Amino acid sequence: MTTQARYGSTGRLWVGRLVGAGLLLAAAVVATVTVPELRSELAGEGTDGTLTVSSCEAHTKTHYGTHRRTTELKFSCTGTWTAEKGGATYEDVTVDTSSRFESGSKIPVIQVDDTFEQPQDRDPGNDAAILAFCLSLAALGAFCLLTGFGARGGPALSTSWQNLPARNITGPLLGGVFAVGALAALVCALAL
Repeated sequence: MTTQARYGSTGRLWVGRLVGAGLLLAAAVVATVTVPELRSELAGEGTDGTLTVSSCEAHTKTHYGTHRRTTELKFSCTGTWTAEKGGATYEDVTVDTSSRFESGSKIPVIQVDDTFEQPQDRDPGNDAAILAFCLSLAALGAFCLLTGFGARGGPALSTSWQNLPARNITGPLLGGVFAVGALAALVCALAL
């Protein structure tokens, strides 16, 4: 006969369940914000056009790491944007670029809503990685919600795993969803 571990109060289990509900809510909110952007990137939405550069300004962005600091050189180019298939023309459009362009250079730029971006900046990889991470976050949230795992002084991971309802089904299901989400996030972030 197996006995279930008892904790000083069931309050710790409820705190773990609240943590799970918070993780599920966070995953849902982030996915809700990310899906329209990803859909737009995958559908190729936006108006193709050309930016005729009038000026470029350099600016640096410093990244601080554990053992060193790196500085990234970026450029903001301003000019006149013209739609490829006729139509709209906008003055004083600014686009972030990775290299400096001479005055009069023409570079491809896409207008999406009220923003202007270079085509390579509309890569869906980061948004797909965020969405895959939300899948892992949702699996972890469901696990915490079902078992009360996640509270300080609450049940340990192994105890929580043993106390999963319908453990033979929910265990592999939650573990598989978590693993697929984490692996997909890693692949999307590095390969796409």
